[in-house]
Amino acid sequence: MATCPRCKGPLTDGHRCPKRQSFVALEIIGYAIGGALVGWLFLFVFDPQNQLSDDAGALALGAVAGVVINRFVRS
Repeated sequence: MATCPRCKGPLTDGHRCPKRQSFVALEIIGYAIGGALVGWLFLFVFDPQNQLSDDAGALALGAVAGVVINRFVRS
């Protein structure tokens, strides 16, 4: 059986090389940044008077939510 020159796996009809680690890391970072921005936008929309002083918490929660949603959708 032939082997893939890139990943050295078996070269079958439906062969797809696994994603590179750097691409997966960039994908996770991108979704974390996107989730943080969405969390910040929700905080901006639902708290226009800025009564909550925990902006960092909203950013962190949004980032974690973005990554978790991405991982569940991708698997």
